[in-house]
Amino acid sequence: MIKLTRANEPDFKTELGILLKSNRLGKSIHVFDELDSTQDYANTLPNIESMHGTIIIANRQNMGKGRIGRSWISPKGGLWMSIIFRPKFSVNSIIFTQFIGAVAIAEAIMEVTKIRCTLKWPNDVLINEKKVCGILVDVNVQNNNKIIVMGIGLNANIATSLVNDNLTDNSIKATSLSKEYGTDVDLVHLTKVIVDRIEYYYYDLLSTGKTLEIINLWKKNSDIIGQEAIVYDGNETIVGQVVDIDKDGSLLMKLGDASIKSVKYYSNVSFR
Repeated sequence: MIKLTRANEPDFKTELGILLKSNRLGKSIHVFDELDSTQDYANTLPNIESMHGTIIIANRQNMGKGRIGRSWISPKGGLWMSIIFRPKFSVNSIIFTQFIGAVAIAEAIMEVTKIRCTLKWPNDVLINEKKVCGILVDVNVQNNNKIIVMGIGLNANIATSLVNDNLTDNSIKATSLSKEYGTDVDLVHLTKVIVDRIEYYYYDLLSTGKTLEIINLWKKNSDIIGQEAIVYDGNETIVGQVVDIDKDGSLLMKLGDASIKSVKYYSNVSFR
C-alpha cells in the first residue's frame, strides 16, 4: 500500500512549474508532503497519468528505495524525486539512463554550489568520498511499450546524522549539500537545474544514440579507474582492479590471473 499525503502548500510545485514552463520534462508535476516511495508511486500510476516527463516529488519518504533492494533514508530537506520516461530508443540503451542522471546531478551541484562531485559506478554521486546522491532506475518493457522511472535521492538540506546513524558499518558514509556548502541550498532552483541537465543529455545524447559520449562524460567525473573492486556473487567474492567502463556500461575489472571480468549493473559491488 502506498502512503501519501498531499503537500498543503503548493509553493514548491508552483515555483518549479513556472521554472520548467519551457522544458520538455516536467509538464506534469506531482508534489507530496509524504510518500512511502516516489518510485512506487510512479510505477503504479495508470498509463493516462504516467506521461513522458512526469515528475513526482515528496518532501519525505517512509520507505525510500535504493539499488538491490536497499532502503534509502529520506527525511525532510532532501530531494526525493522520480521522473518517468517513455523512450523510443532501443532497450539496449536504457542502462545509460543512470549515467546521464549521475552526470546531470554532478554538473547541477557544481553550477549551484561550485562543489565538485565524483561518480561511483554504477549510480552514486560523492563529495569528498561520501555519498550525497544515489540514482535508481526501474524499467518496464511490454512489447514495444517501454517505461523508465529514474529515481533520485539527493541529500540536500538534511543533517547527515539522520542517515549515518542508520547505516551498517561497511556502508559508505553519507554527506549533504548543506554540510558541504555551509548553508542550505535553494531546493527549487537546484531541482530546475537538475531537470535541465537531464533533459539535455536525454534528448541530445541518449535519444540520438551517442552512448560512448555518455560513458566518456561519466568517466571524466569519476576516479574509479584503478580502484580495487569487490564483487559479491552469491557465495563467491571476486576481487580485481577496475580498468575501464565498457561500451555497454559494464564495469571492467582485471583479476589476479590477468583475465578481464565484465560486471553488470545489477551486481553487488564495493570499492576500496
